[in-house]
Amino acid sequence: MVELTCTYVIAPREPMRVELLFSHDPISFFGGVNAADGRVLDYRHGNYQHSMTDKAFAFPFGKGSSGAGLVLMEMERLKTAPAAIINIRTDPVILTGPLISKHFHDQLLPVINLSPEDYAGLEGKKVVELFPTGNTLRAFNQV
Repeated sequence: MVELTCTYVIAPREPMRVELLFSHDPISFFGGVNAADGRVLDYRHGNYQHSMTDKAFAFPFGKGSSGAGLVLMEMERLKTAPAAIINIRTDPVILTGPLISKHFHDQLLPVINLSPEDYAGLEGKKVVELFPTGNTLRAFNQV
């Protein structure tokens, strides 16, 4: 287990333990993710064809379209969204989806930022624990 210092941009309502899907690659949700099933569509991405549904999806930052927030909102509606998003830097466009869903639909998609050094500490980990207060998350090697 490793404990990492983080910033909860949007914190979970209660402690949560979820499987981690880690990536070194940035992602574009618009065109790079299938909202219907939560799988990565971009064949150049390291997690190509992997599902992010109900997992903490860690990617360093977003890339691409201003439609990313809308894709995340649609994924939340379809129940294919990740359980949480972990970034080095969360793109404001990506953040619009979780913020609007929280405000209008009372759906909460936690968003967490880590330093580049702490983000690297997630590599090889299988599970993360997130907390509603504080500034840490825990990552584990085993489910």
